[in-house]
Amino acid sequence: GGGDGAARPRAPCPRGDARRRGGRGGELRRSAGTALTQSAHCPGSVDDASLTCESSHVPGLRRCCKNCRAGAVHADDIAVPGHSERAPPPPQTEAHDAVRPQTPGSDAVPAGGAADPAPHPAVRLRDARCRRGRHEVLSGITVDFEPGRVTGVLGPNGAGKSTLLGVLTGLRPLAGGEAWVLGERLPATGSRLRRRMGVVFQETALYDELTTHHNLRFAAALYGVPRADRRIAEVLELLGLSDRAQQVVGTLSGGLRRRVAIARSLLHEPELLIVDEPTLGVDAEARHAIWAHIRLLRAQGTTVVVASNHLDEVQALCDTAAVLRDGRLLIHETPQALVARAGQCIDIDCDPETASRVGAAVGSLPGVTRTEATLSGASVFVTGEATPEDVVHRLLQRLSIGGFRVRAADLAEVFRVLEPAEVRG
Repeated sequence: GGGDGAARPRAPCPRGDARRRGGRGGELRRSAGTALTQSAHCPGSVDDASLTCESSHVPGLRRCCKNCRAGAVHADDIAVPGHSERAPPPPQTEAHDAVRPQTPGSDAVPAGGAADPAPHPAVRLRDARCRRGRHEVLSGITVDFEPGRVTGVLGPNGAGKSTLLGVLTGLRPLAGGEAWVLGERLPATGSRLRRRMGVVFQETALYDELTTHHNLRFAAALYGVPRADRRIAEVLELLGLSDRAQQVVGTLSGGLRRRVAIARSLLHEPELLIVDEPTLGVDAEARHAIWAHIRLLRAQGTTVVVASNHLDEVQALCDTAAVLRDGRLLIHETPQALVARAGQCIDIDCDPETASRVGAAVGSLPGVTRTEATLSGASVFVTGEATPEDVVHRLLQRLSIGGFRVRAADLAEVFRVLEPAEVRG
């Protein structure tokens, strides 16, 4: 505050005047770990601690982060007695225009500096390269991940998914190119960016000898989470773990341990959640429960980046998917578009001699992209121009088959479609 003993500013609130800690209505309080800009009109009137309002409907306040339930507010947006105008916005320059979000694959590179000015995607990579020894594990990745969405990083083992997440979290340095996360250019200095992110890696890294509550209490202390016990109760309820709060983590199943790790990453209400293999080593029931929790986070406005090697998981969770192979970005588009590229697959049960004739029998149908021999017979791939019914009807007319089933293409089959156009060509 100012040195003349002036009263701290109050934010307008529909429930009444803002009060000190312990008051009612639109209470103003400190929010740990959030740095706010000072009002240009009122130098010295707002100290370096954040101001937040517990009312979620404060008129005139701009939500800028999720460090409290209502969101921290900029000092410039606080109504200060005697100052009716806000600080003017920064001038728009050519450099500012250069950093508007580009479509994946764009050659536009944001101007240099410590941060990528708003508006910006949650994640921006430009020709990002990463090495492990002499081996390049990421090769020229250029892509944007939009805020408020769930983005999948899809690929087989060794594709570079975990390395990419390591770059985003600051654990792996870039060997070339540029990266921005939540508007800050990497490598970021200080702890501000880390406090805005939540991370769940493949290893849960929980303390097995402690209870669920004690694990979360320890993490809350590290992040300086205010009113920690109340926040712990909230995340336990969110993840369906309230009845496991006093259970020792070492006695929990794999799925429950995974949920505890996700709960820990949400304690400080991050703007960006990064999850590497969210359903690694869990059963089908736990898998669907974790999916439901991630969908809920998206509905609440959290940006989520999920790495997976399962196409069905990306279909279930993600708005877009960035497909990696051998450290290269093959494509970035919706899961539905990915599946449409590969089409549907019809698995035919038949003997080897009949399987060798399947291609000739149905290859002339429009929409049949290819046929492949399998251990049980053959597989036929079709796009929207043909239907599985058309294929099966033609086969029954010309061949004797034992049976068939229709399914979506899997990840390996998507790669077969992508690689000729994106890699070999």
